[in-house]
Amino acid sequence: MDKFDPNKLVLQGSKVWNKAMDKKVADFNRPQWFDSKLPGGEQIKGSNKLDMRGMHFYGTRIHSAFAEGLNLSGSRFIDAEIEEGDFSRADFSNCTFKNTRFNKTIFTQACFSGATFINCNLNRVNLVEAQFDVKEITETVVYGISAWDISLSDDSKQSKLIIEKSYELYSDFIARGELPLMVDDIELAQFVYYLSNHKKMRDTINVLNHRGVLLLGQFRDGGLERLYKLRQWLQERGYMPMIFDFTRPDSLSTNETIVTMAGLSKFVLADLAGPSVPAELTEIFSSIKRPLLAFGKHPYALFPNLMDQTKVEHVEACQKTCCRNWKQSYPPWSSFTGRE
Repeated sequence: MDKFDPNKLVLQGSKVWNKAMDKKVADFNRPQWFDSKLPGGEQIKGSNKLDMRGMHFYGTRIHSAFAEGLNLSGSRFIDAEIEEGDFSRADFSNCTFKNTRFNKTIFTQACFSGATFINCNLNRVNLVEAQFDVKEITETVVYGISAWDISLSDDSKQSKLIIEKSYELYSDFIARGELPLMVDDIELAQFVYYLSNHKKMRDTINVLNHRGVLLLGQFRDGGLERLYKLRQWLQERGYMPMIFDFTRPDSLSTNETIVTMAGLSKFVLADLAGPSVPAELTEIFSSIKRPLLAFGKHPYALFPNLMDQTKVEHVEACQKTCCRNWKQSYPPWSSFTGRE
C-alpha cells in the first residue's frame, strides 16, 4: 500500500502532488475539493479559493467530485476518467486533456479558454454557458453534450468530432478500421445527428416549416434594429425567426443561402425599404412557394407577378412599437399565418 494518501496529497498543491505521484495512478471517489470552513464541510455557493493549478493526472479516476469553482488551470489529464461530479464555474483554462473519458459531468459556466482536447470522450457532459474558446478539440466524441449558450471562438481548431453514441475513444474506432460519423463544429453536432436520423430529420424540418420565419430588410439606418425587434416579437409568439446577418457559408452564394433559409420557413416577412429585398424575393419565389408578408410604403412593380405564385399581403408601415398593435394594423394576420 502506498505510504501517502492521494486525497490529502492533492490538496498540498501541484509541486508536491506532481513530484510524489510521478505518473502514478490515483482513484478519487466523491472528493470534496473546496475550501469551506463550515462545520460538516458544507460548501457556501461562491468562489472556491482552493488552488490546484498545474496538476498532472495520469490514469486518474475522479468519480462524483464536488468541485464548484475549483482552479485547475494549466493541469494535464492523460488517460484519465472523470465520472459524474460537479465542476460548475471551475477554471480549466490552458488544460490538456488527452485520451480522457468524461461521463455525465457538470461543467456549467466553467472556463476552458486555451484548453486542448485530443482523443477524448465528452459523453453527456453539461457545458451550458461554458466558456469553450479552446485552443483545439479534435478526435473527440461529443455525443449527448448539452451546449446551450456555449461561448466559442473563431480561433478554436475543431475537427473530427464524433456524434455516435459510444463511450469509446476515436482511437478505438480507428483500431477496428471503422470511420465514425463526424463533424467539425461542436454546436452543429446535435443538428447533424438529427439529420443523420431519418425520423429526426423529418421532425426537425416539420418544426421549422411550422414555426420558421425568414426576415428580410435593410440593415442600415436602424433597419437591422427593427428586424431584431420583429424577431423578438415573433419569438414571444412561438415562432423561430431567422435573419441573414452572418457570413454566408463557403459553399453557397448569398442568394442560395437566402433561398435555403426561406425553404425552411413557414413564411417570409420583408421590409421593402431594403434595397436588396426585391432581388431576394424574386430569387426565392422562382425556386419555392412561401407566403409573403411585406411592409413598406411602396410595393415594387413585380408584386403582381409574385401574387400569381404565392399568397402575398402588404402593410403600408410596420408599427414603431414593433407590431404591438399588429392585429389592428393588419387584421388578416391569423388567417395568413394560421395562428393567432
